[in-house]
This record gives sequence, structure tokens and C-alpha cells, in this order.
Amino acid sequence: MYLHRLELRAIGPYPDTVVIDFAALAASGVFLLEGPTGSGKSTIIDAVVFALYGGLAGESSTPDRLHSQHADPATEPFVELVFETGAGLFRVRRTPQYDRPKQRGTGTVRQQASAQLFRLAHPADPAGEPVSSRIPEIGLEVTRIVGLDRAQFLQTVVLPQGEFARFLRSPGEERRKLLQSLFGTQVYDRTADELAARRRAVLAEVEGAESRVRDAQSRFAQAAGVEDPDERAVDDVVAGLRSVAAETDEHRRAAVSDAERARERERSVRERVTARERRAALLDRRRALDAAADEVTAARDRLALGERATRVATSADALDAARARAAQATDAAASQRQGAGLDADTDVVGLRTALADCLSDVRHLVAVERTFATRRRSAADAAVRAEDLAARSAALVDALERRPAERATIVESARTAAALAADAEPARVEVERVAQLRADLSTRVTAARAQEQAERAVASARAAATAALATETDLRARRIAGLAGELGAALQPGDACPVCGAVEHPSVAVPQDDHPSADAVESAASAARAAEAALAAAATDLALAQQEHERLRTVLGDLDADTLEARATAAAERVRAAHDAAVQVLDLERRRSAHDEQTRALEQERTTVASEHAVLVSSAAAESERLAQDTAAVDAAVRRATGALDAGTSASTDTAAGGSSLADAVRALDDRVAELDAVLAADVRAATAAASVAERQSEVTEVCAEQGFESVERARAALVPAAEGERLRAVVATADRERAVVDAGLTEAAVAEAARTADEPLDLTAAVAARDSAVERADAATRVAVSAADRLEAAARCGEDVARAVRARESTSARSRAVVRLADVAAGSTSVNPSGITLGTYVLMRRFEDVVAAANDRLRGMLGGRFTLETSEERETGSRARKTGLALAVHDHTTDTLRAPGSLSGGETFTVSLCLALGLADVVQAEAGGVALGTLFVDEGFGTLDPETLDDVIGQLARLTAGGRQVGIVSHVEELKQRIPERIAVRRTPGGGSRVTTTV
Repeated sequence: MYLHRLELRAIGPYPDTVVIDFAALAASGVFLLEGPTGSGKSTIIDAVVFALYGGLAGESSTPDRLHSQHADPATEPFVELVFETGAGLFRVRRTPQYDRPKQRGTGTVRQQASAQLFRLAHPADPAGEPVSSRIPEIGLEVTRIVGLDRAQFLQTVVLPQGEFARFLRSPGEERRKLLQSLFGTQVYDRTADELAARRRAVLAEVEGAESRVRDAQSRFAQAAGVEDPDERAVDDVVAGLRSVAAETDEHRRAAVSDAERARERERSVRERVTARERRAALLDRRRALDAAADEVTAARDRLALGERATRVATSADALDAARARAAQATDAAASQRQGAGLDADTDVVGLRTALADCLSDVRHLVAVERTFATRRRSAADAAVRAEDLAARSAALVDALERRPAERATIVESARTAAALAADAEPARVEVERVAQLRADLSTRVTAARAQEQAERAVASARAAATAALATETDLRARRIAGLAGELGAALQPGDACPVCGAVEHPSVAVPQDDHPSADAVESAASAARAAEAALAAAATDLALAQQEHERLRTVLGDLDADTLEARATAAAERVRAAHDAAVQVLDLERRRSAHDEQTRALEQERTTVASEHAVLVSSAAAESERLAQDTAAVDAAVRRATGALDAGTSASTDTAAGGSSLADAVRALDDRVAELDAVLAADVRAATAAASVAERQSEVTEVCAEQGFESVERARAALVPAAEGERLRAVVATADRERAVVDAGLTEAAVAEAARTADEPLDLTAAVAARDSAVERADAATRVAVSAADRLEAAARCGEDVARAVRARESTSARSRAVVRLADVAAGSTSVNPSGITLGTYVLMRRFEDVVAAANDRLRGMLGGRFTLETSEERETGSRARKTGLALAVHDHTTDTLRAPGSLSGGETFTVSLCLALGLADVVQAEAGGVALGTLFVDEGFGTLDPETLDDVIGQLARLTAGGRQVGIVSHVEELKQRIPERIAVRRTPGGGSRVTTTV
């Protein structure tokens, strides 16, 4: 992370506002925070840590020291920090808890702490996007954004005075917790847990596989009909059953073959007997057909003659019908011409052509004639509409002249209501504040009851803890007093006494009846510890309840329910008034918008009315002229149509056009044309009928010659009546079918074979008896073979199940061995992992080695190369903690010995601790997905260094800036002022506070 800007006020020794631009200070990489001891250098570090985490850098520091004693008590203290991480740019602002003067009366009121977090678009963004204003949420969010909690931040970014050497002196267990949180190696611990779970799972699978083998053996024994077979004997049992099944199947096949031969013999005898009987029946039927052959031949000849006569009669009937149609068509044509008033020699085609030409010229004007009445009415209506539009245009002009004054009245009313509605937000804030105070007033009573309950719980827990401790003490005293009896009870004759070593025991002590056991003492100790924990939890609850009750008393002060009720009523009245005004503003705004919209509508309507009036006057004049032209054209067409109709009508008819309209004249012309079309069609039909008579006459003459008849009369005499024809055809068809059936039957193979073997004797009864006997023997052999095959199949299937179960057990066992071993190695089981180091610790050891290597890389250039750090898997000297593999020792190359970190001098401790802290920061930043540590603070410790070592340390710090990092050195050493030009100078003021001067 990178720091951009820090702003604080009324914090520590700074009564006024202090602004520090870290981005400008760190442009060269290293800057100095210098000043006399106690002037307030560490307060700036505390402000950075407080802004991020709500706590201070030093472990012993408390937030109470933040509020400046030199500032006006009414001045609100705050710290604001702008910082940047991979998650974005943020600004956090915190106000510590402080006491401010009461607004009414004397005394002070405790003002609670507050915090705000914003996401910024750029470092100078004055507003930003709010993220949260709740202190717990901001703490979690800052930890997520930075990627470090407060303890990790103090070990890698801010190395406060007396704190950054803790990593060097801390035992391995504390190093393990810090490294685990920094490098995120919890995944390896979860891996070890997962391996342990899989170890349990595969052991359960092994047991399940063994159980499945036993179940498969049991099913195999039942299927094979054996008792308790060994899994190795399964194949032998199956082989024996297969031999038995093969033998019985051979017997079955022989019996089935015998039965099949008997069935074939019985079927052959039966078919030959049937064929002999069928041949005798067919011969009888053929003799009957031969006797009726002459009658069938006569019927066939009579049918042939009748068919030839029918062809001639059909053509003659068609000739008679054609003659009748020709006479009818000729009469109809003469009648049609007479009805039309036409002579036989009149040119009907020419007359129709003349009338059709006249129709094509005048027909289109009929539609024009029909529009005359409507067009005359429309002209009258247009004149009336023009007068109405002129009147409407004048009325619209008057209405538009009155609109501006009406709008001014609405706007003035809206301005008055808006001024009253502006009080809505202050009134709402006052309502929320009063509601919160009322809730706090109600909560204060609940908090008082909770405090009383917590006090009673503490008293009860204290009594229980005292009783449990007394019980444990009593049991331990009784056990110590009775140890002689316990030792005596364990002695056997000839055993050496554990106290004096003698093998003779003349007076052996015996245990007392109420002597407590070790388990009883341990149980009492556990109960005592549980009681102590319960007491501590109850005390914590009491402290929280007291703190909450005190907070509510501080917040409420002297306020009572009546005062809050009066404030609530007044605030609610303000809110209602502002709300009503806001509603009125909206209503007036809608009215103004509606008024403007109506004005625009009136202006649009005025324009539309004027345009419509002008168009209407112009179109009316044009339409009047077109109507006069169309009327003249229609009158001319009427005269022409009437003349044409008179010329196409004879004097003897009464078809002259009636009326004076063009539609009537056209209708009369259409009727006359249709009448002429009917005359022409009748003439065509008469000519066609005459041609058809000649064609049919020729066809009759030709058919008589083809069928062998001299005349139509002779052919009609040879016709066969319908009933007689049906009878004759039935006789012929029946004889033909019977003859075909008999001939086909006699040519069948079985019937022909029966004719050749007619003298051979056949015994069907003996063949049936032999078949039944053979079938019974085959059924018995089949049942035996099927039973043997079923047993073999079941045994083979169960044998395969046994083999699969055995293979699965072996595979599971082989797989489980690898999982069990891997789980034991990851868990540090000494049976397979002699070092006893778990997987998570092993990974941390490698990371710790990287940290130590990075620290040694810097330490080699300091202190004359005298010291290097080394890791060890053993417990650190003097440590009673469990073995973590993260022990640390200092290798003194001068004496070639290993020293404990606590044996270093002050300057040596500072230098080694600084290198270790810088190495830790480097490895954290270099880790994939690690935290980007762009800013580093080192607080004090430089005064313990000699000039040469100081040069080495400054050189190592300067190396950090090559990668874009910022390093801030907090020190009062005078020599550093000459080495580092960018600095923050802190100086005391005569008034007792301090001021800050920044040099860039």
C-alpha cells in the first residue's frame, strides 16, 4: 500500500490542523521524521495506524492519549488518511472518543468515536463514493483492502518504537501464527485435515471391501451347493459344475434328436394319408366337369354373339340421340332470332360490334355521373365549414392573449411553496436525531437491567469458581497425603522400593478408603478451569454492560421523555409542513407544465385552423370547376348512347332506352348486347348439332360392317337379355374355376407322390405312439440339463462376484496404503515422519528460510559481516512451547558460535531486527498474490548505531526505494538530517503543543 496524504487536528501535541503530503515527501524514496524526544514524532505514526485500524502503534498505548490537551475542548479531533492499494484509492476519517463541553449548563459530555470510509476517483477527489460509516464494518473492510490486520501491519509496514524487534525475540509459536496469516498457508493445514479425513475414509473402504468379499463367498456357497468354500477353491468348484452340466447337456441333445426323428416319421405318414384322400376327391370332381363340357361351350358361344350385337346397338342409340339434339337446336335458334326481332339475313355480328364500341366509350362516365349529388352536397358543406373555421380562428387569438397573465400567477405560487419545502431535510434530520435519542432513552432502562443481571451472574460465577478451586485444592492435598499408600499398593514381593530401593518391605503402607485418583484430581482441575473461564466470561459481559450503560447516560445527559416528546412534536410538525409544501410545489409544477402544454396546443390549433381555412377555400373553387366539366361530358355520353341504341333496335321491338340518365342508357345497351350474344350462341349450337348427326351416321355404318351384321335391326335381334347374360356368364366362370382347381390339385407333389405309392401300406397309429414316447424321454433329459446349467450359471456369476470383490479389496488396500502414509506424513506422525513436523509447519519453515535469507542479504553488509541468522527445527533455548520448526539463532562468525537473539546488544538487536523486518516485508511482497508494501516506517533505534553501521543501515534502506517503495525514518539523530533532505520536522511551541514543518 502507498500513503498519499495525512490530515489531523486536535490529536496528541498538535492542537491545530496538520497536513502531511507523503506523495511529495517520498518522491526521492526516503524521508525523515525528526524532532526532539517527546515532541510528537510517534504520534504521526499512531495517527496513521489509528486511521486504518482504530488503534495505536504501540502495544501499551491507548486511544485516550489521542485527544490533544492543548486544543480547545470544543474542537472535534480527527484523523484523515488517503491511501492506495491494489483494490483502489480510499480515504478513511476517524474521530476518537473525547469529552466535550455540554451545550447547556456546565460539565462535559462523552462524544463517541466515529469513522467514515470513501472510495476515491483520484487523490484530490473531495467527495468520493461512501463505502461505510460503521466502525466494525470499516475495520473489516480496511483489513480486506490492505491485506493485513493491525498486528501484521505493525510487523511489515509500520515498525513502531520498541515493537519491530518482537519478531526477532518472539518464540516459534508466535512466529508461526504471524507467518501463517501473512503467507496464507492455512491451505496446507486444511490439506492435512483433508488427508486425515481421507485416511479414515479409505480405512472404512478397506473394511467395506473385506465385508463385500465375505458376502460374495456366502452367495457363491448357496449357488454352488457347497459349505464354506475358500476363495481360492471357487474356480475348482465352478469347473466341477461345468463338467456335470456338459454331461447332462449331451444326454439332452441325444434324447431331443430321437424325439425329433419320431416327430418327423409321424408327420410324414400323416401327410401321405392326407394326400391319398385328396387325390381321390380331385378325380371325382374332374369326372363331373367332363360330363358338363357341352353345356358350357354353348353358353360361351351365345355370350360372344350378344357382345357383338351390343356394340352395334350402342352406336345406333347414339345416332338417334344426335338427330333429336340437332332438331331441338335448330328450333331454338329460330325462336331466339325471332324473339330478338331479327330477320334471318340480319348481320348480328356487325350489329353487336357497333353497340360494344359505344359501350366502351361511355361506360367509364357512369361512375362520374353517380358522384354528382355527393359532390354538390360537399361543396355546400365546405362553404359552411369555411365560415366555422374563420370564427374559431378569431376565438383562439383572444384566448392566447390571456395566457401570459395566468402563467405568472402559477409561477409565483410555486416559488412561495418551494421556499417552505426547503426546510424538509433539516426537519428530517431533527426527527431522526430525536428518534435515536428516544430509542437510547428506552435502551438505557434495558441496559440498567442487563448490568444488574450481569452483576448477579458475576457473583454466582465467582462463588462457583471459589467452590471448584476449593474442591481441587482439597483433592490434591488428600492425594499428596496418601501417596505412600498408593506406592505401597503397587509393590510386589521382591520389587525394589521406589523411595529407598530396599527389596524387603516389613511395613507396607496401605491406601486410605477415600484416597482420590489421578483422574479425580484432573477432573476437579478441569472443573476449576471451566469455572474460572465462566467467571472471566461473566466479568467480560459485566464490563460490556457497564460500558453500554455509561455510554447511554453520557449521550442522554439530562434529557427526559417530556422534553424529547416536545422536540419530536415540533420536528414532526416541521416535516409535515415541508412535505405539504413539497406536494404543493409538485402540484403547481404540474399545473404550470399543463398550462404551458395547453398554450402550445392553442398556438398549434390556431395555426392549423388558419391553414385549414385557406386550403378549404382554394379546394372548393377547384372542385366547382371540375364538376361543371364532368356534367357536360356526361350529357354528351347520354346522347351518343341513346342514338346507338335506336340504331340497333328494329321497329317491331320496344327496347328504346327509358329515362334521361347515362346509367339507364348504358344498362339498355348491355341488355341489347346480351340479347345479340344469345342469338349468336343459338346459331353456333344448331350448326354443331347438324355436324354431330353426320358423324354418328358414318360411325353406325362402320360398326355394322365390323361386327358382321347386315343392318341395325338384325343386330338388335341378336342382343342377349341382361338376366340371361348373367346366368350364362356364371355357368362359364364356375366351370373354368373348378377345372383350374382340379388341374392344380392333381399336379401337386404330394398328390403325384400318392399316385406313385398307392399300393404301399401306412400305419398312422404306430407312428403317433412312437413319437409320444420319444418326446417324454427328451423332456426328462431337458429338465436335468437345465437344472445343471442353471446351477453352473449362478455359481459362475457368484464366482465372478467373488473375484471382483477380491480384486476390489486388493486395489482398495493398495490405494489406502498410499493415502494412509501421506496422511501420516502430513500430520507429523513419528512412525513415518521422524521429524514430527506437520505439512503446514514445513511450508512455513521454507517461507521462514526465505525471510531469513532476505534478512541475511542485508545483514551481511552491516555490523562488519559479523552476524547471520540461522533457522532450526529444534525448540528455541529456554522455550517450553511445542516444537514448531521455526526456531531462530544468531551465528556469531567472530567466535563461530550460535547465540540466542536475546544475547545481542541494543544496537545489534536494532540492526538484526531491522534486517529481519525488511526481509519479511520483501518476501511478503514477492509472494504470488502477496500484499504490495509500498510504504515502510521505522521508528527510532538509530541512536544506538555507530556512524559506520548507520551508513550501512541507510544504504540498505535506500536499496528499498529502487522498486518504487517509500521509507520513512523516525529519529532525532542529528546526523540523519544531513543525509536525508526530505523531512518532516516536529518542534515544540511555547504554548506546550507542537507544530509540523515539511521540507520537500
